[in-house]
Amino acid sequence: MRTMPARPAPAPTAVPVASAPRTPATAGPDLDAASPRPAHRWAGQEILNDPITAQVLYAAWSGDPAVVVPSPPGAGKTRLVALLGAALAERAELRVGVAAQTRDQAVELARRIGAQTDAATLMWSAKHAVPDVGGATVATKGARFPGERGGILIATTARWLYAEPADVGCDLMIVDEAWQATYADLGALGAHARQVVCVGDPGQVAPVVTGETGRWQTSPTGPHLPAPDALLAAHGDAVGVVRLRHTWRLGPATTALVQGAFYPGLPFTSRRPPEHLTDAGGQPVRELAHRVVTVNAGPTDPALIHACADRARELLTHHLTTASGSRPITAADVAVVCAHVTQAAAIRATLSDHPDLLIGTANQLQGLERPAVVTLHPLAGYRDAGGFGTDTGRACVMLSRHRAHLTVVVDAATSAVLASAADDAPGVAVQRGVTDELLALPAA
Repeated sequence: MRTMPARPAPAPTAVPVASAPRTPATAGPDLDAASPRPAHRWAGQEILNDPITAQVLYAAWSGDPAVVVPSPPGAGKTRLVALLGAALAERAELRVGVAAQTRDQAVELARRIGAQTDAATLMWSAKHAVPDVGGATVATKGARFPGERGGILIATTARWLYAEPADVGCDLMIVDEAWQATYADLGALGAHARQVVCVGDPGQVAPVVTGETGRWQTSPTGPHLPAPDALLAAHGDAVGVVRLRHTWRLGPATTALVQGAFYPGLPFTSRRPPEHLTDAGGQPVRELAHRVVTVNAGPTDPALIHACADRARELLTHHLTTASGSRPITAADVAVVCAHVTQAAAIRATLSDHPDLLIGTANQLQGLERPAVVTLHPLAGYRDAGGFGTDTGRACVMLSRHRAHLTVVVDAATSAVLASAADDAPGVAVQRGVTDELLALPAA
């Protein structure tokens, strides 16, 4: 157990209150049964407001060598990373590294952490334009932790692996979107930190590996595997696991669909505040809907492209109703998600009069959300159930980007394609169940 650094004396006006017994689920490093609660606040203190996130802080503060935090979509992973990093750096005076998987993720983390503390620095390549990261600092070369203790350094995993551990070694490394990182990446990051916290979504797209991995095909600890899965397989007894159990993005209908199909080992519920769309006639729109299209010319058949574009245009005539009131949907509220870059390019060209509308593949939109989304089924246009189209991570991302409404565009032949596929083919059983549930939804 680490020793708590000295803290300022409570303000004279502080009122002593009784403290509950200290437990991993409810207590954090600033709770001391022998002392009154201090009047001052510290960066990241909101992490104690929820017992589950407080347990993550407790595990990290206790010195567990590795902690894995599996999360459903929209559970507040970025917020958790920001609060955890700020709390450990400022309150516990630890040197905290944060490893993101893409530059965009690193910038977003820098903004969110910079809003909590001014002790955050983004390590950034001089080859790229310096981003706006709010209260954080951007260092294009020579990044260092300030002084002997405390501070946060944020960078992509690739950038961390170029840095010298002697220069930027830290007490603890937080790996964001850890299921997108390989076990090899995690092993390399271990040169920088004695302790690691892996936060991520186990249901989404696995790391993209271009090298030959056949020699590890049956190994549960292969270097190409998602870092948390291989870490648990290799050192399960030494790894703490804290599961996030609520989504603040997905509504009840989507939660029931996604949780059962893609997260059998991670039960979670919806805590999204009520919100819905209303159509041009003022009628409420269901959370989930489908649209069937007859396809003759493969995954880029114009019928599929126009069906997605037409539905996106229809959604622009709707209104969004939340606890804050009702307002018209704008192009910035709508996304179209598909499996292939060519599909995304064709849809983007068709909707070129709406440049603010978000269009991309599952890999590109992973981690993003919009109130209303149109998804093109990953098997649309195919006449066989290949591995790419039945990848469960890709399907999970495509079905979990929305808050208020999702329309799934489905090829009329997809059910028959799945019915004829081998039962033991990867992902086929999951895709059958999901597609059957989607086709049972109301038509859009």
